[in-house]
Amino acid sequence: MSNQLHTAITKVKKYYIEKLLHAGAFKQTDRQIYSFTLSELQNLCRKIKR
Repeated sequence: MSNQLHTAITKVKKYYIEKLLHAGAFKQTDRQIYSFTLSELQNLCRKIKR
């Protein structure tokens, strides 16, 4: 069960990272984006939408 949860979280994080990269908030070479938590990624996406 925990492996499925980890996989699901990883997929959602990847989705938000792609959105942030596409919006130009980060460059693909910025490694720090990959260390953000899911909550941090969600908050960044909400800020960009405004």
